Amino acid sequence: MITLVWRTDVHLAVQPPQSRTDDWADTVLDKLRQVGEIAREVKANAVIDGGDFFHIKTPSRTTHALIQRVAAIHAEYPCPVYGLTGNHDVKYGDPAYVNEAPLGVLFETGVFKRLGGDIEKVFTESESEQLGNTYQHDTYETNRVRVVGIPYHGKAYDPNRLTTIVKGNEKFLVVAAHLLASPAGGEMFGSEDIVAYGDLANLDPDVWMFGHWHKNQGVTKLGQKLIVNIGSLTRGALNEDDVARTPEVAILRFDAKEGVTIERRELDVKPAAEVFDLEGRTRQEAKSMTVDAFVESVKETLTQQTRKPLLDEVREMDMLDPVRERLILYLEEEGAS
Repeated sequence: MITLVWRTDVHLAVQPPQSRTDDWADTVLDKLRQVGEIAREVKANAVIDGGDFFHIKTPSRTTHALIQRVAAIHAEYPCPVYGLTGNHDVKYGDPAYVNEAPLGVLFETGVFKRLGGDIEKVFTESESEQLGNTYQHDTYETNRVRVVGIPYHGKAYDPNRLTTIVKGNEKFLVVAAHLLASPAGGEMFGSEDIVAYGDLANLDPDVWMFGHWHKNQGVTKLGQKLIVNIGSLTRGALNEDDVARTPEVAILRFDAKEGVTIERRELDVKPAAEVFDLEGRTRQEAKSMTVDAFVESVKETLTQQTRKPLLDEVREMDMLDPVRERLILYLEEEGAS
């Protein structure tokens, strides 16, 4: 049997989200420790990370000390971690900047192994040929699992990245993708594509694992295919889904005779009332409205005054990093370039 553990959207950062009252780094690192314990318990061949491991796109705002803590925890894992690049892992959500990012450090040092693009991973299980009470020196594969990664690549998804994944000599073909997906599909706020489950029905992969959307949409069986879309490993946003949700991982077991089985395992987390500033919801919403109004004003002013692309103009502006990041995120959502 080949066993994989799936986690996604860790969103590790030095500073906590505004809605949290606990030590965010300590809390997230404890969840990562729990994932390692689960991997050891189930004798996992690997942990697959679905992207957005880090939250802050500006590399300088993730400290060396935090990266060291990440490395120390993963050094205790019983198996390697294969990771995708998410939109939060790199500046401007552009994978081309991964070598400048903390995630790039994890890749280069071997804490994580790259997954995505031309980099795939094949897991095999072999047995020796037995004749009577003796074994031949030759072995043959009884199980073969191929994992293909699709990193975040912008708000308009390239359908070829999905449709051109073709099964070869593997028993099971698995795709891990940092893309929005849901039963209905469509667009998120009219700006980012959402993959519809139905569009996957006639494609080759046996299992699809999606990150990027924090909502837990569970595990769906689509004919003979399985779709894993269990949401973020952490709860950072102050909304009903994050407050009520218990983060979990998926344990995927691949057996040449029995097929694929998926177990969902919840993590041990504190009650929402102990880690969320529930009374601060109104204050946060009011502040968000004020920031959004400011961003809209800046956007309108820049559109009237500059001939440069809006995103280039914002990157050169003299302002605090959090304000710049919020403005860039807003403009990206609006489709600016």
